[in-house]
Amino acid sequence: MKRTFTRLAALATVGLAVALSPAAYGQGNSTPPRPQRIVIVNIAKVLRDYKKANFKGAEITKKREVYVKQVQALQDQVTAINADYVKATNPDVKKQLEEKARGLQRQIEDIDRQAKRELTQLSNDTIVQVYQEIKGVIFDIAKTNNLDMVLCYPAATKPEDENSPQVAQLMLQTPALIPFYHSGMDITKVVVDTLNARYPSPDPPAVTPASGTGGTPAPVPGGGN
Repeated sequence: MKRTFTRLAALATVGLAVALSPAAYGQGNSTPPRPQRIVIVNIAKVLRDYKKANFKGAEITKKREVYVKQVQALQDQVTAINADYVKATNPDVKKQLEEKARGLQRQIEDIDRQAKRELTQLSNDTIVQVYQEIKGVIFDIAKTNNLDMVLCYPAATKPEDENSPQVAQLMLQTPALIPFYHSGMDITKVVVDTLNARYPSPDPPAVTPASGTGGTPAPVPGGGN
């Protein structure tokens, strides 16, 4: 086992030497390349503060509520018919009530199918649109600020959520970048501000408006060109 560790250490040393040798930068060029610039984005906070995404989500919720109310009204009628059926003694009346109840049930099933089809399509379209907008903004911010890599991670969206069991489980189990510590690398606010400025939207219900900085990518603190 000790021999194995020794070999791995030797390989690591050789790799480091190659990476730092002048030959790695080009023949006769001893100037090392500039340090790579890597930043991170809290994608959960972006989604929480991106007003257009929240507005679209609220629209989907409203559409769902319309269907729920339609179904509830029909279910109330079915409940009333069932009560009348229990009280009825005339076979013909019972048969009529049964047929009416079956008709209402078919209407409920039709509405349910229509709701699922429409809401699923609307949700899928919204998810793709929001993803493409966030991806595009991050790309432009990276190009504008001469960044080499932008990594996204899910985490608490508010300081008071840091100690919640849900966030703790997310941070410990998510198989992605989880920065337990960083120094000046987080550009989440820049992404949110640029999104809200580039894709303006009415404020979603019960969401605090986020400030915008213009249609072009907001500068990253300390960013280069």
